[in-house]
Amino acid sequence: MIKSDSNPNTIFHNPILHPLMPIKQNNADSEFTSLHIKLPNALAQQGNLEWFNGSCFSLTLAVNAFGSYTAKTNTFDVSPGTFFFSRPNTFRKIEWSDTTEIHHIAFSERFLAKYAGVALFTSFPFLLLETVTPKPVSKEMLNDLQKIYVQINNEHFGNCPFKKNIVANLLTRLLLQIKRIFWDGYDTKFNKNIEHDIVTRFIKNLEEHSQHLQQGKAAIQLRVKDYAKMQGIHENYLYTVIKARTGKMVSHWITEKTVFIAQNLLENPLLSIKEISYKLGFPYISYFTIFFKKHTGFTPKDFRKNSMA
Repeated sequence: MIKSDSNPNTIFHNPILHPLMPIKQNNADSEFTSLHIKLPNALAQQGNLEWFNGSCFSLTLAVNAFGSYTAKTNTFDVSPGTFFFSRPNTFRKIEWSDTTEIHHIAFSERFLAKYAGVALFTSFPFLLLETVTPKPVSKEMLNDLQKIYVQINNEHFGNCPFKKNIVANLLTRLLLQIKRIFWDGYDTKFNKNIEHDIVTRFIKNLEEHSQHLQQGKAAIQLRVKDYAKMQGIHENYLYTVIKARTGKMVSHWITEKTVFIAQNLLENPLLSIKEISYKLGFPYISYFTIFFKKHTGFTPKDFRKNSMA
């Protein structure tokens, strides 16, 4: 049996697999990873690997595999021709009992924004769902999804200097297909109630303020009470709804977005680190440095140096 599990700190590791197993696995990548397992039936139950990057979304297509998938406290059966996705920062576990072919992709919000210009939650609001039952797909849909997965994997391991842009755009195409097949109309028809509206408006306001900060149209970072005030509700109610519906606290959403903006701004050599820290609401560079290193593992100076390399 192949077992894999994760917590928010789990990162990808090179799999320990049978030497004859035809598998490609890239080095650890904090923003994107592609994995394609395809092996003969005789080797189907050999191997042990960890699948999840705690800071990434994952899209898994079980072409020909049996097992179970656990997200938080919910466990679901997985069978051939099923698709499922999971969100970052949640406990996730997969146990494969019989596996011959699987496609698995992990990506960050920043990867799509940076290389394809896609605002993730605006374009694909179904990714806000905290727990999703694995979805069965028809043979035709399975073939369509598999073709895109293969294209993504081939480009990811290719040598094209623009491969990240190509992969990000293919990933956008994959997400559009997934949205069309499973969640068409989710943002306008499914689960349309007060709490859903609160979540949708919060994400919209967060995205808009993020853009304004990066464009210089806003000078201060908004706090929980500011986002609650924008909807005319108490901040405790906003906290409760966002936590219940997305699994993350409002402050967590704001922190992730602040790191996201900081990374983008640090890639602009025309902005000093002092300017960026003030723009994000930090009164001192030292506060910004401590915050940024805590959430990325790098100081702003080191991150800028690496991104310019």
